[in-house]
Amino acid sequence: MAADLTSLLERFVRACLDVFGEDRVEAIVLHGSAHKGGTIPGFSDIDFMVFLAPDCFDEHKQLPDEWVFAIQERIGPLPWREAGFLYPQAYFYDARRLPEWWTGPAPGAYRELWGRLPQEATATSERLRASSTRFLKETVGQYIERDLAGFIDANDGTLPRRVRLLGTAVTPTVFALIAYDAEDALDAWAQSKFEALRRLKERHGDAEGPALAQRFYDNVRLLYADEFDADLGRKTFRFGIEFLRWAERIGKALPPDAAHVGGAS
Repeated sequence: MAADLTSLLERFVRACLDVFGEDRVEAIVLHGSAHKGGTIPGFSDIDFMVFLAPDCFDEHKQLPDEWVFAIQERIGPLPWREAGFLYPQAYFYDARRLPEWWTGPAPGAYRELWGRLPQEATATSERLRASSTRFLKETVGQYIERDLAGFIDANDGTLPRRVRLLGTAVTPTVFALIAYDAEDALDAWAQSKFEALRRLKERHGDAEGPALAQRFYDNVRLLYADEFDADLGRKTFRFGIEFLRWAERIGKALPPDAAHVGGAS
């Protein structure tokens, strides 16, 4: 698998350089579980950030249509599943016009495949704490609404996608719960999802939340290792939602100034 992944990363970089031109590509960054560890074969995606020169984007921070088509034609057919990943997830940025919510990847949570991460895109502990707090106070509830709305009329054929999408809410929630008041939020976000879950268990002891997240991940390993079991998928989805509900209650109980340096109280 390692050799296959190395080849895929090289081909991804080459595709970006060929489509945009080496002079326009400032950095290509691999981040998330593909670098930190904790991938679940058949379930995890592989995450990239590509930083491009400002003239690659229009006034709305969008790439021209022809470049969107060109890069998808190059990276879409790559055999990501052979390396254990469900699909690639690549985002393209102008480091001088980053989104308002931007926090940047934590040191240790990413690897530069080409160039260097721009200074404007680097993370700070303060920003990660603030982002984690906002996530718990505002975003968790939005994810719950999104995922339940998509689940209510899901059939057995679409259930694997619904569980997969729910995972994109469960994982950042685990990190937010250990980072919102951490003295070193950079370190918290640099861990694998399973180390983050271990820290969450250590902090909350026998509380139901960490156990629900553990059940979610344990079941996901089974679901995507072989033929998807719809009944187990429904149970897994319930575990994920119940974990998010638990996290939502913690978020609602946080004071307005919760994004401060500290520790578990």
